[in-house]
Amino acid sequence: MVLAKVIGPLRQYAPKIASPKGKGSATKLDLDKAGVKTYTVFDEAGLPIKDFDNEKAARDFLRGDPTANKYTVGTKPPVKAKEDTPALFYKSREALLDAPMEKMSADRWLAYLNAKGIKRAELSDTSLGPFLQSQGTKTFTKADIIKEFDEISPKMSILALGQPGSRGILANMVKKLQNVDPKAEDPRVGGFLSYLRDSLPGIIREEKINQKALDTVAANVDQYMQKVFGIKSALNEGVALTSPIPFKVREPLINLAAALDRRGVGLKAGDIARRPQYAGQQTMSGGDNYREFLFKYEPGKLRTGEPTYTYAHDFGLTPSQRAGGVVHARVSDRTDEFGRRLMFVEEIQSDMHQRVQRAMRESKITGRKPDREDSYAFRQDMPPPPELAANKQQLDLINLKIENLLATNPRSPALPKLRQEREKIRVIIAESMTKEGKQGGEIAQGPFQSSKEYMEFVAKYLVRMAKDGDYDGVAFATPAIKNRNLSPGGRDYQGNVAAYGPILNGALKEASKKTGANLLNTVIKDDRGRVFGQVKMLNLKDNKNVKDTFSAYAKGGIVNGR
Repeated sequence: MVLAKVIGPLRQYAPKIASPKGKGSATKLDLDKAGVKTYTVFDEAGLPIKDFDNEKAARDFLRGDPTANKYTVGTKPPVKAKEDTPALFYKSREALLDAPMEKMSADRWLAYLNAKGIKRAELSDTSLGPFLQSQGTKTFTKADIIKEFDEISPKMSILALGQPGSRGILANMVKKLQNVDPKAEDPRVGGFLSYLRDSLPGIIREEKINQKALDTVAANVDQYMQKVFGIKSALNEGVALTSPIPFKVREPLINLAAALDRRGVGLKAGDIARRPQYAGQQTMSGGDNYREFLFKYEPGKLRTGEPTYTYAHDFGLTPSQRAGGVVHARVSDRTDEFGRRLMFVEEIQSDMHQRVQRAMRESKITGRKPDREDSYAFRQDMPPPPELAANKQQLDLINLKIENLLATNPRSPALPKLRQEREKIRVIIAESMTKEGKQGGEIAQGPFQSSKEYMEFVAKYLVRMAKDGDYDGVAFATPAIKNRNLSPGGRDYQGNVAAYGPILNGALKEASKKTGANLLNTVIKDDRGRVFGQVKMLNLKDNKNVKDTFSAYAKGGIVNGR
């Protein structure tokens, strides 16, 4: 599976639109793109004959054809989003494209966006708000404003740490099966577990998985499930929640499907920066396929002279790999007590924002200004005091020269000197503003500053990842899970109560609205048998409403029905 692009444009500017998009009935292609299953009648050779939008229509077709006694009904998996379809988009950019006017002054463009309900945080994070404010009544065509947006808005990317392939999933299955006594189970369950316990160790005995042997196990499991439980193609189709299949069969069945790369996110070697270093210390037992994701940003052209933040958690990465880090997530896979294969989010945290935001909250209580090291750096897209305007203009000129040289002659000997001049002027501006009582630290103000904003951002991206990987949902750690090894009363304990309680719950409610994944509660266990209830989960299973791409921010005007 290829990791989806984090944020990107949905459309490009076109001067004329051939036909407006209406609210007519959805086509079959629309339904497929929305993740709706298509029911298909297959002949005795397994070849598709005809597609239907629901199972009843397919069954009625069979009943109406006396020659179709050997035909079967099955489902085709939903059409996947194209690999170049971003997980998230800026709604402000889409609103600009949908503007009825082809040319307006900057102040009117800003008024239009405000009328569309574009969130203030989005206008700030994309630099679109400060840019339009600085341009006053200067006129921009729609093509011009889209071009400016693409150059000033930040670019987001994801860096993944994990283990390629399915060996870790199979190893975890073998470990669990060693603690099971098949003879103590119902014979149907015991036979299933006994076969897996005897078959799987040989598959992972060598460093490289014996794929031929694994395929044989998969074929035998499918045959067993059909013969004993009456379920056809169990590894591909899964088992319905209403089916009376014991959990002790469901869990290894789902895990085996993931190991076969039929479900779950199997990262490719090219997607992975390195293997995680602290999986055992940071995760709750009972899961597998542990991964870490670092979301990074690259500032737009108005903010290139600001300090580059090196993410505090090192993850075993180099400083250059951590440069621009905004927020990270720790993720594993597990099966809940209802037999659903879930992507489980162990942690969401922002080193970039957490310290500064905490200092800002404390400042509101105490009235004391945060220390410089607990403050964001000055933003270059914001207007400086009038007495510093000349320095700001000089800084903009140097940035423009650097940008032009990087585009035309990236090895120019003039670049080091220009960068030195840029840093000198930046320091002059920072010192001057500090003298005026305006703090400016060394941490750039990246996007998604508040806990709720960056938690929602991560949740929405992981929904897209889970959909691409055919998971049943994305579940999130609760305060009880985060604090399972902590003593009450400590700062971390109290922080987890707030962050993974009301703050995360609020973020998930917004993520549910934007993605179409309904918010449910589920129950999970760890390897010690501890039960954790009220685990929040964004549900994908049998959910026809989950989209492929979502608005990056919680609020904003509706764009093209999204």
